[in-house]
Amino acid sequence: MGLVTDTTLYPKHVYRGKPTVPLSVDPTGTRAICASPQNSTRGVHAMFKWCVIMAFSLLWLPATPAAECESCDDAICQCIFPYVPLGEMGCISNDTMDLTVGSDSMPGVMSHCQCQDCNSTRFENQFYDARTNCEGYQPQWLAASRVLAFTRVTPSAGVLISDSTNPIRQINRDSFKFDWELGIDLSLRRVRWNENSFELRFMGIESLVANTTTVAGGTAEIHAAVPIFVSDITSIDASYTSDLYGLEANWQFVTYCPFQYIAGIRYIGFNEQLNIDLNSPTSPVTYRATTQNDLYGVQVGVTSIPDMPLLDCRWLTWSAKIGLYGNDAEQTSILTGTVGQRADSPADTAAFAGEFKIGLEVPLTNCIRVSSGYTLFLMERVAVASDQLQTTNFFTGTGSDDEGNALFHGGSVALTLQF
Repeated sequence: MGLVTDTTLYPKHVYRGKPTVPLSVDPTGTRAICASPQNSTRGVHAMFKWCVIMAFSLLWLPATPAAECESCDDAICQCIFPYVPLGEMGCISNDTMDLTVGSDSMPGVMSHCQCQDCNSTRFENQFYDARTNCEGYQPQWLAASRVLAFTRVTPSAGVLISDSTNPIRQINRDSFKFDWELGIDLSLRRVRWNENSFELRFMGIESLVANTTTVAGGTAEIHAAVPIFVSDITSIDASYTSDLYGLEANWQFVTYCPFQYIAGIRYIGFNEQLNIDLNSPTSPVTYRATTQNDLYGVQVGVTSIPDMPLLDCRWLTWSAKIGLYGNDAEQTSILTGTVGQRADSPADTAAFAGEFKIGLEVPLTNCIRVSSGYTLFLMERVAVASDQLQTTNFFTGTGSDDEGNALFHGGSVALTLQF
C-alpha cells in the first residue's frame, strides 16, 4: 500500500496527529508507507528544499529528547531526526503511518521515533514493528507483595446475654470492638504488549479478635430463639474471632477510556467463632457459635491505568470490583452446662461481595515501585457468628441466620517488581 503526497489536491493531513503536509492514503489496507512526491517540477523543488533543511539539521542540531516525541514517554528514547518546524516537515520514504489508531480528527500516527525502552503501550500499532523494536512492548511480569493492616467494623446492636436482675449488664453484639491485625496480599500479573493482562492473587487476614466482659448478679438470660435462664452467674466473658481469605484469577482488558475493565472468578473464605463463658461457682455455662462461609463466583470491575491519571495525578491508582457468589454456609451452635443441645444448620444461598481500593504508587526505578493505599471490603448475605444465637432453638436443634453482612477495611503498603 502506498502513500503519496499531493500538495495541490489535498490541503492538509496529519503528522502524528498534527496538520502538516498533504497526504493521500491508499485505501486497500490499514498501514501506509510513505513514497516520494509526484513527479512534477513543483514537487522536485519542494523535495530539494526539504532535503537541504534536513541535511543542515542533522549536522548542527542536537538530537531531540523523547519529551518532544509523542510516541515515547521515557527520557531514554531519542528521535532519529532532530526537531524541524511542522510546516517544513514532509513525507519521506522511511515514514510509516498506522491507520488503525486515532479518530476522525486524528486518523493515524506517523513517527520517526525509535525507542530503547518505551513506557507507553496505549496504541499497540504505534510503531511499525513494536514487538521487536521496542522492549516496552514485550510481555512483562508484575509481582506485588502487600502488607495489610485490617479491622472489621463492629456488628449491629443486639442483646446476646443479659443479667436478669440488672438488664444494663449485658453482652451486646455492638460491644465487640475488633483490633487491627496484619495480613498479606500477593499477586502475580502477566502483562501483554498491548496491556491486556492476566492476574493471580491471594489475600489473607487471620484472627481479627474482639473481647468484652460484664459482671452479673445471679440469674442470666440467654437470648436464643427460645430464651434460656441460668442461675448463680457472677460474670460473663466473650471472645469473638474473624478470618478472611481468598483466591482470584482476573483478566484485565485494555480500553481507550480513563480505566480498564476487569473480569474474573474468585473464591472467598469467611469464618468466625464466638465464645461466651457464663462463670459460676456451682454451674458454669458455655456458649459456642461457629460459622463457615465458602463463596464461589464471578466478579467484574474497573481499574485505573497509568497513562490516564485521575485528578491529574499520574501516581494515583484506584479499582472497584463487585461479584455475585454462591455461598456454601454452615453454622454450629453449642450450649453446654444446661440443656446440652447442639444446632447444625447448613445453607446454600446467593451472596454479594465488593472490594474498593484507592492508593498512591511511586516508581523508584524502571523495575521497582512502592505504593500505599486504603481498601474497603464488603460482604452481604453471609452467616455471621454473632447473628446465630437469636435464631437458634437449642431444644429442637434448629435455626440459623445467613442474611448477615460483614465490612472490613484498612491500609496497605506494597512493593511491586516488574520484569
